[in-house]
Amino acid sequence: MVVSCKPTVPSAYIQPDDMEDILYDYHIAESMAKNDFGQDIELKRNIYFQAVLKKYDVSEADFDSSLVYYYSHLDRLKDIYSRVNVRLADEAKRVGAAVSEISQYSQLNANGDTANIWTGATNALLIPRPTKNRFDFTVKVDTTFRLGDSFMFQFMTEYIWQVQSPDAYACIVLRYENDSIQQYHTRVTSSKGLTQLRVPSNMDSPLKEFRGFVYLYSGDQADVRRLMFMNQIQLIRFHNKNPLPAIDGTEEPKDSLTTDSVKRIDNPRGETADSASHPVGRGLRSKTIPFRKGGGSN
Repeated sequence: MVVSCKPTVPSAYIQPDDMEDILYDYHIAESMAKNDFGQDIELKRNIYFQAVLKKYDVSEADFDSSLVYYYSHLDRLKDIYSRVNVRLADEAKRVGAAVSEISQYSQLNANGDTANIWTGATNALLIPRPTKNRFDFTVKVDTTFRLGDSFMFQFMTEYIWQVQSPDAYACIVLRYENDSIQQYHTRVTSSKGLTQLRVPSNMDSPLKEFRGFVYLYSGDQADVRRLMFMNQIQLIRFHNKNPLPAIDGTEEPKDSLTTDSVKRIDNPRGETADSASHPVGRGLRSKTIPFRKGGGSN
């Protein structure tokens, strides 16, 4: 008889349930800081963050050391963030937040003139560690793609960062049958939570390869409080609706997205809510494993 049990988090670190609560309140506090217009935004962010730690009787050193532990156990941290994301969405609905622009495509499938053709994982977690700070993807080009298709790659983000603003980029590289290459990129910001990268149509040649990546700048490895959780990842394909003669004389639709502000590079040399749902109080809620506070000051 083989008996297996789920590995537990050492008691020196914040337990998963407690980490979930802290991260949930952290992102609520971040939202409050961003909506608190005026000067000294960074100071307000730190005040809100310290208030969250005080609520759970956790020092900043305890939080940072626990975050480093979860960096080495990304599956656990990703599970925690998946639950946090659901709670944040529920809280947004509760306070009457407008439906996100990303939601209008959530029910689309791979059929029709406008389709969500994303088939990969719908969330990803990037941390400042080599090989773990980049999310690469490739989209299979098949017979459902048409000459002149345009695309929109989009996702929502939640950030943790220690100083200044988060620094991340999304990039898409397209290769066509005539071996021409087009590259589009945009910076990922935390101001809206929604990142969109639009790819306009190309009527010159059919698409041969579609790939891209999202990159989180690692910076100083000592800056441990740096993290980006991507969720609701979508790739929307738009078939053209207004027919125009294609280069082979056949009729192909005209793109509805003819302009875009994203930088375009041809043939590059290198491809390179409001308040927490839990009542205010002190202490953590894990019952099975005690939390041993580490050194460091509050």
